[in-house]
Amino acid sequence: MYIYETGNENYSVLETFAKENRKNPTEAESIIWDLIRNNQLGIKFRRQHVIDDYIADFVSLHYKLIIEIDGGYHFSNNQIVKDKERTEELLNKGFTIIRFTNDEVINSPNAVLEAIKQETMEIIKKKEVPSSTPDLSQESVGKSLPSEGFREAPPSSGRFGGLDAWAVDAACSGNPGPMEYQAIDLATGARVFHFGPLHGTNNIGEFLAIVHALALCWQRGLHDKTIYSDSYNAILWVNKRKCKTKLERTPQTEPLYQIIARAERWLQTHDYHNPIIKWETAQWGEIPADFGRK
Repeated sequence: MYIYETGNENYSVLETFAKENRKNPTEAESIIWDLIRNNQLGIKFRRQHVIDDYIADFVSLHYKLIIEIDGGYHFSNNQIVKDKERTEELLNKGFTIIRFTNDEVINSPNAVLEAIKQETMEIIKKKEVPSSTPDLSQESVGKSLPSEGFREAPPSSGRFGGLDAWAVDAACSGNPGPMEYQAIDLATGARVFHFGPLHGTNNIGEFLAIVHALALCWQRGLHDKTIYSDSYNAILWVNKRKCKTKLERTPQTEPLYQIIARAERWLQTHDYHNPIIKWETAQWGEIPADFGRK
């Protein structure tokens, strides 16, 4: 499975059910959605969202918080067992789950809202606890970018001033041609990941490299790690959540187009917050993830 996928091989089937559920919400689901939609609690929630083999009623992907509304059928013996298994799997993936019954939501919506607020505040506080890692806001990173001497230190040396960030880059032999991309950890000089070669273009590789980095950061809980790319177009495509390639779709490029689709779907379903910064080659030299083929 590619890292861009939100679900597994059952995603298409489950997403069809999820769309149907969004069109026909229960009374309790409608009440909850009116209370939490449009970032009313300072958190972006999605409704009827596919996570692996499950459809969560409401979920904040950034804070990994799931809200479940239980109808009467949830109290049958078989469903209790299934819900327990589902809960255990989601907890193992790092999600927090809060549950309410239909009656609780319909009869005491204010109490339910207060319970959701309390849980969200606890999660937010945990995420905002200061740590020993550097401040990776765009302003702070901009002030601590490599000096002129940085170019003298090869990627393998690990002399990157302790900058907790990743650099990504792609290379392509021809246009189109065999394409590959990679990420380098600026703090250690180590390769974080590598993909390819696959028939494509450099711009597509730059785009996929950023999305791959974002998805891996999400998977590891690295929501503040900065990602550097020397491609303005790739950063723009990621911001627009769409790969604007003009590469002809043929049997040869179809495998790449399948990956692009997964990457776009990942961007459209994840509220990431990692800063994506343009690497200024003229000032800092070649990006450390460069393949050295120029």
